[in-house]
Amino acid sequence: MRKPHTGVQIPCIVSGVVRFIVEASPFRSSPSGSPMQITLRRFLATAVAASGVLASLAAPTCAADFPQKPITIVVPYTPGGSSDSIARLLGKKLSEQFGQPVVVENKPGAGATIGTGYVAKAPADGYTVLLADNAQTTAPALYQNLPYDAVSSFKAIGMVGIAPAMLFAGEQTKLRSIKDMRDDRERSKTGFTIGVGSGSPSHLIAELFQFQSKINLQLIPYKGASQAAADVLGGQVALLFSNPASGAQYIQSGRMNAIGITGTQRLASFPEVATFREQGVTGLEKVSYWFALLAPAGLPSDVSQKWEKALAEALAAPDVARTLTGLGITGLDMTPAQMQSFMTEDRDTWSKVAKDAGVKLQ
Repeated sequence: MRKPHTGVQIPCIVSGVVRFIVEASPFRSSPSGSPMQITLRRFLATAVAASGVLASLAAPTCAADFPQKPITIVVPYTPGGSSDSIARLLGKKLSEQFGQPVVVENKPGAGATIGTGYVAKAPADGYTVLLADNAQTTAPALYQNLPYDAVSSFKAIGMVGIAPAMLFAGEQTKLRSIKDMRDDRERSKTGFTIGVGSGSPSHLIAELFQFQSKINLQLIPYKGASQAAADVLGGQVALLFSNPASGAQYIQSGRMNAIGITGTQRLASFPEVATFREQGVTGLEKVSYWFALLAPAGLPSDVSQKWEKALAEALAAPDVARTLTGLGITGLDMTPAQMQSFMTEDRDTWSKVAKDAGVKLQ
C-alpha cells in the first residue's frame, strides 16, 4: 500500500518555486531600478530552466519521504538459488516496513558480475540495491577489467548473515569424511572430480581446500551450481562445494553426503557434519558464504540510515530469523563501516588464493 503524503516534501520545492517566480518574472527590476525589458524568448528559456529545477526538487529526494516508489533488490543469479530465496524473504518484510513494493529482479551471468555491475551504475537514491554474496569479493581475483570496484563502487547497508561452505559428495561415491577421501588411494592419485561454477566463490574455495588438505582435485567448470549439482547427483562428478541451504534437500533425501564444513563449530541444523578442522584440515576456519545488502556508492546518509534500520528490523523478525537459521545462515552483527572493511579484507584474501593457485579468468 502506498504511504500517504506526509507534506514534509513541500519545503524541498518552495525555494524552487520562489526562484522560478523571481527569475522568470517580466517585471523583475534592473539594477538601475527601471523595469527590465524581457523578450518572450528569454522568458520561455528561463521558465524551461526553472521548471527543470522544480522537477528535480519535486522528486522524492527528501529522506523523510523515502521511499515514494517501488524498490528493486537485484539478485545476480537465476531464480531459485539461495540468494534469490533470501532476497524474496527480505523483500516481503521490507515491503511491509517501507509501505512500498519491494521487487526482486534477477540479473544473472558472468559469475554474478552482470547484476553487480548493473547496481554499481544505478542512481544512488536507495531504490536499487544488491543482494550480494562472496562473488562480490572473489570476482576481482578471477576477472580482469571489471567495470566497477568491488568495494568503493558500493555503500554497505548491512550484513544479512554468513554460512559455512559445505563439501558434498554424491551418494554413489560412498564418501562421508576426509578420512574416506584419504583412504581412497586410486582417486587420491588421479584427483577427485569436483564441479565448480566457473568464476564463482566455489571455484576459489575448491582451490584453497585442495591446497590446505593436500587432497588432489580435478576442477570441472560449470556455468552454474545447479548444473554441477545435477552431475553430482547423476554420478558424473564426485564432489561439490556449496552452502548448506543448497544441499540440504539432497542430504535429507540421502542422495548426497556431507563430508565437512568450514568454520570453527558445527551447525545446529546439521549437527552430524564435522568441521574440516575436526578432521585434521586447517586453514579453512574463516571461509564462509556471506550475504549482504549493498547500494551504489554515494547513497545519502539519511537514506542509508533508513535502510539500515529497516534491514535490522527485518532480520530481527522471528519468522525471518527462523528461516535463515534453517538455511544454515547465522546472523553477524556488523556496522556498514565494518562491512566495507570486511569486503576489503575478503577481496584481498581471495586475490592471494587466486594468485597462489594461478587462477585467472578473462
